[in-house]
Amino acid sequence: MTTLGFETMPPRAVALPRDEMAFRALYRPLLLSRALTTVFRPGDRIYPKWRGYSEGETVTARIIRRPGSDELGVPPEFDDMRIPIRIRSISVSPIDALGRDAFQGSSPDVHDLASLATHLRHIYGRPIAAFGNLVTRIAFSYLG
Repeated sequence: MTTLGFETMPPRAVALPRDEMAFRALYRPLLLSRALTTVFRPGDRIYPKWRGYSEGETVTARIIRRPGSDELGVPPEFDDMRIPIRIRSISVSPIDALGRDAFQGSSPDVHDLASLATHLRHIYGRPIAAFGNLVTRIAFSYLG
């Protein structure tokens, strides 16, 4: 496996468009109502790191219809929803350094440190320790 910072890129990592951000179908209503404005990703996701983003960058929010697998080299399938968003801020920190205000704008299932750790483990299949205990917090706004 190739290591980029604290991120491990699987040997058959799927190449995804850099100008898109994937969301689980469960979050569709939050995106459509513009209620979701903060997301977390494990490790360091500041560009040029693997699957990283930059502050001020405009990307398209996409909904995953069927999850993929980097380990198996299988790309996710997306539905037809496309919502342009602009990244307002992006920061990397140890998970334990996140304060209560870091969760403002996040989904209801990610509201504190414990729920974030559980969420990331569920989505990425590894504990946050596998990512150096680092998380990237991405705050964004909706365009149009």
